[in-house]
Amino acid sequence: MGSELTMLFEGGKRKALTFSYDDGTIYDKKLVSLLKKYDMKATFNLNSGLLGQKEHRMINGIDTDFSQLEPGEVKTVYADQEVSSHTVNHSSIVGLSQNMGAAEVLKNKQRLEELTGRPVRGFAYPYGSYNELAEEILSACGIEYARTADSSNDFDIPQDFLEWHPTCHHDAPELLKLAEKFCNDDSLQPQLFCIWGRSYEFAQKDNWQVLEEFMKYVSDYREKIWFATSIEIVDYVKAFRELRCSSDGRILQNPTEMTLWFEMDREIHCIHGNEKFESL
Repeated sequence: MGSELTMLFEGGKRKALTFSYDDGTIYDKKLVSLLKKYDMKATFNLNSGLLGQKEHRMINGIDTDFSQLEPGEVKTVYADQEVSSHTVNHSSIVGLSQNMGAAEVLKNKQRLEELTGRPVRGFAYPYGSYNELAEEILSACGIEYARTADSSNDFDIPQDFLEWHPTCHHDAPELLKLAEKFCNDDSLQPQLFCIWGRSYEFAQKDNWQVLEEFMKYVSDYREKIWFATSIEIVDYVKAFRELRCSSDGRILQNPTEMTLWFEMDREIHCIHGNEKFESL
């Protein structure tokens, strides 16, 4: 009889939480300070062609300071976070030819890598627009995941990370109810909470307390939650999906370099990189 195998996140936790924020405005500095305060992580999706611009925009009928961080600030402000791509000037790649779309993605990716000194492997779709061709372009350009703006209101792990639907926007009226469900649900299956937004939206409404209230609440459950960036979650899940398993499910081989956690027959185990696990 086969053994029941369930993926767990780093440290044997069943839950993971990440934040994904777009556009790289000056308010990201305050957002990063809140993340540091509560020892949490986020992914910031930047437009390299807009960095350094100082401007106001009317967004949703509100006069908004849309000023961007300076290029030289990117490496320090996001030092403990992930920097991801959002095209050069916030242009949607949907509707572009394959060559033009690839150029837009690669130019932004290269510029952000120059600024951070780190590979850029993720993406957020500008305006939330995506299609099959956009996914093909991203994959060909070395992008390994792409976040949409389609809230799922659930905690499912994406099957296709190039269509990563977040759980909800930070302004969702059900945010705290989702937080309560996430933290208190005793489901044996792994759960992933992804919040997205734009930091200037807090400045528009002067409601930073919404985010801090959420952070305070989930912080009380940190023994159950892995706080990670988007790419950390993607790397972990993909590595787990590469586990090799015997026919009866009792022998596992980890061909990756990553330590992986799992539950088998109601017992929690970990298997280190390039090691074998054999259940008694």
